[in-house]
Amino acid sequence: MSTAAEVFTIMGAAVADAGDALVKKVNGTIKFDVKGAGLWLISLKAAPGAVTASTAAEKADLTITISEADFIDLINEKLNPQAAFMKGKIKVKGNMGLAMKLSAVTNATKVYLAKQKKASTSPAAASTAAAAAPAPAASGLKSTALFAAIGEAVKTQGPQLVSKVKGTIQFNISPGGAWFLDLKNGSGSLVTGSKPADLTINVADEDFVAIADGKLNAQQAFMKGKLKVKGNMGLAMKLNVVFEAAKPKAKL
Repeated sequence: MSTAAEVFTIMGAAVADAGDALVKKVNGTIKFDVKGAGLWLISLKAAPGAVTASTAAEKADLTITISEADFIDLINEKLNPQAAFMKGKIKVKGNMGLAMKLSAVTNATKVYLAKQKKASTSPAAASTAAAAAPAPAASGLKSTALFAAIGEAVKTQGPQLVSKVKGTIQFNISPGGAWFLDLKNGSGSLVTGSKPADLTINVADEDFVAIADGKLNAQQAFMKGKLKVKGNMGLAMKLNVVFEAAKPKAKL
């Protein structure tokens, strides 16, 4: 994991995977102010938990301020949190007890990554991956980077996207990925996990990235059964609006 956006997207998937058990362990909200990479909120006070892009006005029980480089080192266990705090590399404000519970979140993320790695190296996956390119990312999903970019697009272009799309979309990306995109309410939002939506899309990771990148025609993918949709089909026609907004930052 090399960017904060990637870390928080994967962490969001891990939070969704861990479910209510993680909410009970943490029982609080933690905001990260990552210099150069924006604000992120880990909501683990009420089920279902979520990790989302945040704003300065959004309140949290604990706020942690850190540079992106130090944050990445912290996540990759190259930086000791106590030493970083003593050196002023990490600043905290609010419920200090929650800082002690961050390990529950990072441990859940490690468990999630281990599951993804195991799934990608299972006999069935190995047989289809023979002679193929190396695994796409530590998370096991190429789509992780795409959704990180979509999240950034919503953060910076939310009102415009809401006015163009006017709907909610649930993405179920196999194996194991789920994101809910709300471009119907307020300034829009993107969270991990599953919620009732105007349109639900079920698609494999590789195919979804290919569609977003213009390498696979969505209509052809639908006709071949690679892309399954349920709900407001008109919203499916607006996906290009989302992909175009995310394209400058997407790393596919």
